Amino acid sequence: RMKPRKHKALSLRVIRLLNGWKDPHSDLPYTKTEAMRSIEIGETGIVAMRITPHRPHCPCCLLDLRALYRKVSSLKGVTGVGITIEGVPAAERWTREVNG
Repeated sequence: RMKPRKHKALSLRVIRLLNGWKDPHSDLPYTKTEAMRSIEIGETGIVAMRITPHRPHCPCCLLDLRALYRKVSSLKGVTGVGITIEGVPAAERWTREVNG
């Protein structure tokens, strides 16, 4: 469990990253699209996101989400990342692949 000041700093790092992370099929960051359903940044450093990709059969969306997973994982203070994919066919498989 981290101190409130450290949690706030971590939250700002995550939000800054997500605000600059553009969806592969638009000029908008995920946080400004319908794709990003929720973001939770726990006090233990675990980041949980729920995302609905715009194009459910698109390999570049899958690769982009995997890159997002790795980038968030590399942020200082992050102890774990979980991205749950929802609202598309084979969402469980997507979730497994993205978090791999």
